[in-house]
Amino acid sequence: MFKKLIKNQQGSALVFVMILIANAILIVASIVLVSVIQEKASGNMRFAPAAYQKADSGLEYILKEINHTWTNPGDKIDDLCDSITARGSCEFNNLPGVSAYFFKSGNIMDSNDVIVEIEEIRVNGQVQEGNNRVSRSLRATLAAFP
Repeated sequence: MFKKLIKNQQGSALVFVMILIANAILIVASIVLVSVIQEKASGNMRFAPAAYQKADSGLEYILKEINHTWTNPGDKIDDLCDSITARGSCEFNNLPGVSAYFFKSGNIMDSNDVIVEIEEIRVNGQVQEGNNRVSRSLRATLAAFP
């Protein structure tokens, strides 16, 4: 009787080991996934201040340039930017990773619009290292005083 019982359970050890291996693989995969997510999050936290500083530098640069051109009301936005993308983003050669948008009445201004008509500026600072890309934005509203 015992021989018959032992003969019926010969494959059970193999099934039990396979279940243990499958569970171990799931646990290891979960740990790897959590560590990858944590690494990306720490990369974002590490680059966030640099992206903010780029946006702040870009805003200060634009405000300084606007202040200098205020005496010449005919200057165009195209004179302020080094290049303008198809999306209306103003790019600067001396500030890599910084782009700006200029608004009047809630609409993005064209490169031919006049600088003195700018009502709002949105500046994006971007830092990228490997697959980590972090962006921070600042917005400034301009007011003309008589």
